[in-house]
Amino acid sequence: MIERDKIDIDIKFEQTSTRTYKIVQSGNYIIHLRSFQGGFAFSEKEGICSPAYTVLKPTHLLKYAFMKDYFISSRFIKTLKLVTYGIRDGRSINVEEFLKLPIAIPSLEEQSKIDETLIALEDKIFNEYKLYISFIKQKQCLLKNMFI
Repeated sequence: MIERDKIDIDIKFEQTSTRTYKIVQSGNYIIHLRSFQGGFAFSEKEGICSPAYTVLKPTHLLKYAFMKDYFISSRFIKTLKLVTYGIRDGRSINVEEFLKLPIAIPSLEEQSKIDETLIALEDKIFNEYKLYISFIKQKQCLLKNMFI
C-alpha cells in the first residue's frame, strides 16, 4: 500500500465519495484488483482504500507482517488461480473460496524463530554485499595503480 500523493498517477475522486472507503490499519492485507498477478498488498500504514478492495485483518494467531512475503510469492499467486474467476484483466478473486484454502500457519513461537532466522540471513547477505563492494573498489584501485 502506498500513499496517493507518492504515486505518479493522477487519480480523480470526489472527497464525498471517501465515506464509502474501507479503513486499513497497519498490519492488514489487501486483496486488490490485480492480486491475481501480484499477490496481496501489505499495509504498514493506517488509511483508507477503495471499496472495490477487500481488507483482511489478521487474528492474534499471526505475527505482524508474517505473511507479507508469502502473499506476494509466485507460489502463492499460482494458488490464487484456484479461486479466480473471469477473463483477462476482469478477473476477480472469490474471497469466500480463498478463505477456504488451506494455508499452514506455524505457532507464534515458530513464527518468531522464522523471523529471527530470516533477519539474520538478510543481515548476512547485506554484510557480504558490502564486502563484495569493498573488494570491487580494491580491485579498481589496484588496477588503476598498477601502471604508474
